[in-house]
Amino acid sequence: MTIKIKICGLRERENIECCIKNKVNMIGFVFHHDSPRNISIKNASNLVKLFKNQIEIVGLVVDPSDDLLDQIIDKVGIRKIQFHGDETPERIFNLKERYDISSIKAIPVSNNISASDIDEFHKVSDYILFDAPPMSSTNRPGGNGIAFDWDLVKKFNIIKPWILSGGLNIDNVTEAISITKANFVDVSSGVEDSLGVKNNDLITKFVYNARNAD
Repeated sequence: MTIKIKICGLRERENIECCIKNKVNMIGFVFHHDSPRNISIKNASNLVKLFKNQIEIVGLVVDPSDDLLDQIIDKVGIRKIQFHGDETPERIFNLKERYDISSIKAIPVSNNISASDIDEFHKVSDYILFDAPPMSSTNRPGGNGIAFDWDLVKKFNIIKPWILSGGLNIDNVTEAISITKANFVDVSSGVEDSLGVKNNDLITKFVYNARNAD
């Protein structure tokens, strides 16, 4: 099984170059002011110009305004959007139609989640991303370094491509893949020295461990 990998919350050129060197499949830019990984439109635009032909870039948003999406899609040039807020299936469908974009919808996984909670988003999203519910003490919907019960994924009949996220790091990604049978994983805080500061050695080790999982 070939594991795909997404590294999210990047802002620095050297980290992107490390991802390219390690043949990471996607990287993510976070457009959310409450996140320590928030990137400016100007910085994102400069980085997209440098690297758009070398790696697929995703824009992460949380209940975005149309104005923000206009800037990300038209000014920055990102055409894959990860919705990480309370966006409805209707909202995502309308935005996909309006902008002709591909989409990832993040869904928090808890004990009371059901397949029906996922089905409607399956219809309008190119990928589903399973993440841990946010802590009550933070206003960030993701990137909190929290893992959920991976056994919960087994009860879903997942048809479309999906991504495993939430608290993954170099020490647990192999086990997470073994339990969930995920073939696509996403990491942010798990490859950081401190909030928002990525470590190239951790990125390299994460990629190695993920791709060498059974």
